[in-house]
Amino acid sequence: MSSTQEIGFQNINHLGIIAGIVDEIGIVKIIDQLLGTHVQKHATACGRL
Repeated sequence: MSSTQEIGFQNINHLGIIAGIVDEIGIVKIIDQLLGTHVQKHATACGRL
């Protein structure tokens, strides 16, 4: 028996808002903890020094 799930999406043209939310909830830190960082890394994924 198979079930079909409908997935919807919206185009969000407000990348600044998204970047602010990503920063606020700490997604970059979580990803860095899971994947690790490179010794030569000078900036985070958000471009901060």
